[in-house]
Amino acid sequence: MVDSPALEPLEMVPATTADAAALIALRDRLARWMVANGIAQWLPGEYPVATLAREAARGEWYVQREPTGEVVAAVRLVWHDPDFWGADEIEAGYVHGLMVAPGHRGRSLGARILAFCAERTRARGLDRQRLDTAADNRALRKYYAAQGFIELRETTLPPQFHGTDRVVLMEKLLA
Repeated sequence: MVDSPALEPLEMVPATTADAAALIALRDRLARWMVANGIAQWLPGEYPVATLAREAARGEWYVQREPTGEVVAAVRLVWHDPDFWGADEIEAGYVHGLMVAPGHRGRSLGARILAFCAERTRARGLDRQRLDTAADNRALRKYYAAQGFIELRETTLPPQFHGTDRVVLMEKLLA
């Protein structure tokens, strides 16, 4: 089992339905950057505000805010993910939509968000954290590997999603 090096804890709070528009704006901003840099991970406009609002209402989204209230980082954490994992799906901490506002990069927020998700996963009595990334996104695959995730397999992206047609499923065993 691999644990990340000690990081300063990150105060993440549950997102509310009122956060949905701001989260989609951040996601679309990051998606535009990805498209401009040849990364086929997310596409602007593909994630409806209403969908994110429903997910937030179910308690699936967490945000980190500046004292001004501005959302600077976010993540979706769910316990089941049959769309991506199919027959390999088990109860685990499935990380989706990890976002850090561009002006807040360089503060280890991504690693701290993953640590937050790992802690919530362990608190639920689970020992696995899982995520997926575009198969052709070598930089993100390397980043997640550096965070202790191992690549389990490559698979076809479910048809309701866009951006790429292949994803890599990754897992981290939690201590």
